[in-house]
Amino acid sequence: YISIAVVPFYDMHNHSNDLKKLNTITSKPASKGKPFLMHSIKDIAPGEQILISYNRCHSGWADATYEDCASYSYYGTSQLFDIFGFVEDLPQLWSFRMDVGDGTRDDRMWDTLTFTLDASDDDDDEDNDGIPFKVTFGDNYSENRNDEYPVEENIKYLGDHLVRLRMLETTMKEDDELMQTIPRYEWDMAWRYHEALVTAMSAAILASDFAEDGDGDAFGSEGKVDSRGLDSDDDDDDDDSEDDSEDEDSRDEL
Repeated sequence: YISIAVVPFYDMHNHSNDLKKLNTITSKPASKGKPFLMHSIKDIAPGEQILISYNRCHSGWADATYEDCASYSYYGTSQLFDIFGFVEDLPQLWSFRMDVGDGTRDDRMWDTLTFTLDASDDDDDEDNDGIPFKVTFGDNYSENRNDEYPVEENIKYLGDHLVRLRMLETTMKEDDELMQTIPRYEWDMAWRYHEALVTAMSAAILASDFAEDGDGDAFGSEGKVDSRGLDSDDDDDDDDSEDDSEDEDSRDEL
């Protein structure tokens, strides 16, 4: 059974998991008829936007101790886009379930690659080889983070799908008739998600041990990736989510 509730005033707030921006903690009622609670976690200046997290305390949450977590979310960046129709700013949580077998029906081997993507701090630039992102493989529930590091099959999967996504972009953006059938906002937001997806996959490849082949090109069939194709500048407008806001705790029960 799926229940979705709209909470007056509460659902007017936009989302962020950026700890420099997020300024409130929210919690759901302990019982029917009790209020939703929201309290500040830092000083909020006059005119400053009040932000909540739509998927606070997910598996890649910044605080692995989960202190002050009254409820937990199972949503990552893809689920937020699917349900609410916007692409969250950094940090992002990505999970890719993939067949790493030989491609035949009789040899399917399923694996899931999970990682968080965040902006690189100045101190991280040298460690990240100039890539403007910090990639952390696994999540807070991983018994051993080293076991979550991608293997060659994971990176080949991402590389092959980067080729597919780029070909898809070229084909669809040249289709004027198709563009006319889709509302402009939906068209733009779909490509915004496409860009975020390509960026996340590219960053994961570059953060792996298989980023370069013998010719110095990034791994992945015909899909070449280099750090120049990644841009950490976040031009996300929080207003994109203004009409899609929803109570994080009722979503946790989905």
